[in-house]
Amino acid sequence: MITAMDLRCEYVARPMGIDIPQPRLSWTLWSDERGQRQTAYRILVASTPELLEQDRADLWDTGKVGSDRTCHVAYGGKPLRSLQRCYWKVRVWDKNGQPSGWSEVSWWEMGMLSPNQWQAKWIRASASEPAPLFRKEFTVQSGLQRARALICGLGYYELYLNGERIGEQVLDPAQTDYEKRAFYVVHDVTAPLREGTNCIGVMLGNGWFHQAVVWGGMSYGEPVLLMQLVLEYADGHTETVCTDESWKTTPGPVIRNNVYAGEEYDARCEIPGWSAPGLDDSRWQPVHVVPAPTQNLQSQLMPPIKRTRVFPPVALTSPQPGVWIYDMGQNFAGWVRLKVSAPAGTTITLRFAEELHPDGTLNPDSTGVFATTVVQTDRYTCKGVGMEVWEPRFTYHGFRYVEMTGYPGTPTLDMLEAVAVHTAVPYAGTFECSDEMFNRIHRTAIWTEISNLHSIPTDCPHRERCGWLGDAHVSAEMTIYNFEMATFWTKYLDDIETSLTEKGLPTFVAPGKRKIGEASPDWGTAVVQIPWYLYLYYGDTRVLERHYATMKRWVEHLLGISEGYIVSAGLGDWCAPGSVPGNTPIPITSTAVFYLDATLMQKIATVLGKTEDATRFGALARNIRQAFIERFYDAQSRTFGSQAADALALAWGLAPEGHEQTIADSLARDVMEKHGGHHSTGIMGSRHLYWALSEYGHGDVAMTMLHQLDYPSIGYLFSLGATTLWECWSEPEIDQQEGPRSANHPMQGGFDAWFFYGVAGILPSEQGVGFKHIVFKPQLLPGLRWARASYRSMHGLITSYWRGEGEWLLWDITVPPNTTATVYFPAADAAAVTESGQPLESVPEIQVVGRSGDYVVLEVASGRYRLEAQLPE
Repeated sequence: MITAMDLRCEYVARPMGIDIPQPRLSWTLWSDERGQRQTAYRILVASTPELLEQDRADLWDTGKVGSDRTCHVAYGGKPLRSLQRCYWKVRVWDKNGQPSGWSEVSWWEMGMLSPNQWQAKWIRASASEPAPLFRKEFTVQSGLQRARALICGLGYYELYLNGERIGEQVLDPAQTDYEKRAFYVVHDVTAPLREGTNCIGVMLGNGWFHQAVVWGGMSYGEPVLLMQLVLEYADGHTETVCTDESWKTTPGPVIRNNVYAGEEYDARCEIPGWSAPGLDDSRWQPVHVVPAPTQNLQSQLMPPIKRTRVFPPVALTSPQPGVWIYDMGQNFAGWVRLKVSAPAGTTITLRFAEELHPDGTLNPDSTGVFATTVVQTDRYTCKGVGMEVWEPRFTYHGFRYVEMTGYPGTPTLDMLEAVAVHTAVPYAGTFECSDEMFNRIHRTAIWTEISNLHSIPTDCPHRERCGWLGDAHVSAEMTIYNFEMATFWTKYLDDIETSLTEKGLPTFVAPGKRKIGEASPDWGTAVVQIPWYLYLYYGDTRVLERHYATMKRWVEHLLGISEGYIVSAGLGDWCAPGSVPGNTPIPITSTAVFYLDATLMQKIATVLGKTEDATRFGALARNIRQAFIERFYDAQSRTFGSQAADALALAWGLAPEGHEQTIADSLARDVMEKHGGHHSTGIMGSRHLYWALSEYGHGDVAMTMLHQLDYPSIGYLFSLGATTLWECWSEPEIDQQEGPRSANHPMQGGFDAWFFYGVAGILPSEQGVGFKHIVFKPQLLPGLRWARASYRSMHGLITSYWRGEGEWLLWDITVPPNTTATVYFPAADAAAVTESGQPLESVPEIQVVGRSGDYVVLEVASGRYRLEAQLPE
């Protein structure tokens, strides 16, 4: 038996606003039988669920298609219209040619497919502060069947209907290069509407569109609003309510707001019923109709930013009279929810920081005050009516500690709650093991990463909040193993495209006005690496096609600035201990990246059928590799000269053939003898360091580094109270030279991917991208008794759980239906391995291929397996 499930359109279950004319459909399969696979499928797409109940499709019927494909099947039916809902289901045929039942019915809705269909006009208020309120009353007739609100409020908006807040999103829409493109969001607003008079209310914040405070001010203009409400009636007619000259506006209670500096709110300025019908708005002002601020309106297909968890503070102290410090117990991104009862006019000031001074007072230095000149600060002025509950709307902070002043009494611990806020990407992976230090590091990496997913991959949640390309490519695979990231990274790649220089090259930062100029080789590589990851992990070829010209131009640029295939420009192995640029010569890291980009371009050109390009990039990669070895390899000492150089050479295939083991041995000696069991790597080297050591028999060295408690180590940061990964390694001399460093920087956590593909041993394969073919190859580390990981792939749930029990190694794996796996089992020979107590030759779904190093290599069909053997000595 086989069943199709988890139906998705463009990676999302039941999405609205799909503005791609030929959206791609995907599903996964379930079966409790081993070796099950799909041999054919049939998709039905209809305009109503009733038609599908009759197995009829008025939009698209693929017929029976002989194929094992379950991902990215492009819609090929009748042309679709804007806002059309499409219902669909799929059935499949199994390995024996037997059909499944039909899947459950799913749907997707289209967005605006033509700019000409926008009837709404862009409007704004006379001033950006206080944050303006907008309203419009309108009439809904009887027989309303469906209502959709399409809204773009720049920088941020909150939408209300009849006094009810619409949606759970915050800090919406996502940040873009607004002059090039801006996102609209589609909301289902059928439920809050009623027959008769209704009212739309919108509050606008400055957001990134009107960030006019930090970095000298980087505003695109005053906040603006575009909204189109589409009402569909049972008799078939449609009405629209659009932003235009008839709307009214007035200042609201948000007095000031800036994403860096914070928000000020005066509850005495609230207007009860401002977004409900019947308000006397005769003193409200007319709006201004303005030109479009963007060249292109696109639907926001990535997850919105949301409140993802709420948790209480762990301590409250008073280091000075009238000054109260709340410890939230965790460094994170978001804000606090204030609950206060105080006389009208009382202003509560909240300041946010990651650290305290030795005397217990707030120390905001690490949040970048030296660069931004602002301390993250919120102010709430009470209206004096009962218990008031407030949280900001148009700002967020990176912090652990909150300083409260202005309260006319003794505050209590429950007056504040922490609200974590980030792009609400669903979790895709889990990891845990017998080593609590590993688990703590993993949890810390997760907290660091989610603090920096804010519609772009930020470098930190306070000082810069920028989408640095170098930080992005270092952490990309880590994010993919932990979260569903396809739509997030797809959006970010388009941000890179809209940020290109006049020469068509990526900038250091994307998107936004603070681009820092043309990217260095080791940062700009993101434009090649990230599309490749979307292909490798999700099987997405459209993204390769979309960005191929930019990727090709980038590698040609690197060739143009190279000398003898050596690239000398770059930032290097950033933020290694004791040095911001790193201690590995920049030509080593930049040339290694040049080689990686050329190698990936050979593969990408091959995938896209560009054979001439593939041949040229392949030859280029060989030339770079030869030059790299000749220039940097010390054949006598078997090293490229540093931990980072050796780790990158081993990870990216730059080691001389046959020298891999001796280079790894040299790397291990460098760690243990030269650095006393500590790392000397920055963000690039650390990304691959632990895998490189463990792959070549030095897992004990990796364990040693990750269990260190003195400088420089993650354990040392833990001893200083770290709950997120720091930008550097607590070095006062660097803080004095560069400015105080951040305590929340995900670029230092890219190695977290190793917990999945190294320790647990779940790897993608180029032989079957999107985990159509899976590689299982765990790195058994000394002292580690067990490790467990799961990953929800495009083809279903993959699991790996290995453990040592006495002298035996037990390993449970799950290979999803319609996939296959190559399994590397650490054992002396295949005869010593059993599956659920049976010899391998008696298990028809397992084929012994041979040996590779210390592993027995198996080819395995789909299913759940328990492999056992005596532990290798």
